[in-house]
Amino acid sequence: MLPAIDFTHHDFESEALVVRTDHSDDAAWWAVVDLLNQRDDNGFEVRTYLVDNRAFAGATPDDVLSAVAAEPALEVVFLADAATMTGEHTLLAVSTRGQELEDGDTELPREFRLLPPEVNLMHVNLAIGHMDFWEFAYHASLATDGVLRL
Repeated sequence: MLPAIDFTHHDFESEALVVRTDHSDDAAWWAVVDLLNQRDDNGFEVRTYLVDNRAFAGATPDDVLSAVAAEPALEVVFLADAATMTGEHTLLAVSTRGQELEDGDTELPREFRLLPPEVNLMHVNLAIGHMDFWEFAYHASLATDGVLRL
């Protein structure tokens, strides 16, 4: 069982939660952290809550969702998994909520990959209600490699 994530003094309307699940390459992790901290062109403040705890090594998306279930304000969790530590360092965005389908809607996967600098922009848009997770998932599904690039 994974340890509980300490949500004390964290506001997930303003902070994106990034959980490191792969500890094979510290240099790659710090490259990801640097990419996460890049300011975007819109000038939004970058705020992330990084969970870098070896207890999460190898955790699946379901494992992490179980560890964060007590935080109702959390709409998405970003995982830094083995795939994150290579190439473009794409993170796995995982919805904490189910998709509400209406007649004619296509069910989308509850997870997709995105570039680290996109985490803040996605999180800000979720927080202000401008877009929802499923709109981002849809745009990722249109990419030939499934990676969201805003």
